Amino acid sequence: MRTASLACALALCAPLALAAQADKVDIVSHLNGLNIVIEPLGVPPRDSNAVQQLVGVRAVKVLNQTSEAATCEFHVEAKDRTSTDSPVFTVGPNSQVIERVPGEYAPDKPYAELTCKPTKR
Repeated sequence: MRTASLACALALCAPLALAAQADKVDIVSHLNGLNIVIEPLGVPPRDSNAVQQLVGVRAVKVLNQTSEAATCEFHVEAKDRTSTDSPVFTVGPNSQVIERVPGEYAPDKPYAELTCKPTKR
């Protein structure tokens, strides 16, 4: 009985795992040789009819794995920027931040485009 239940559970989970892999979002990053990891959060749905329904707030987690601070900037067209979101932020050495992606999501554009450079002292 347990084996049958386990097999059913695995059969139900397999399509979800495949769907999660298929929904990889496009983040364009320019890291200038820095060891930085960028992960999407609040990923929009793939269905173009459901663009208005986000799974959470569209944001990125930026993990700086270097021993120096990094300044990062989102590339957002002026017409797409909101007045409250700043496209520039700093990530300390060996730390992480979560930043909201400024602007609106469009299905024909990347989820986010981000450039990071060592912070000038």
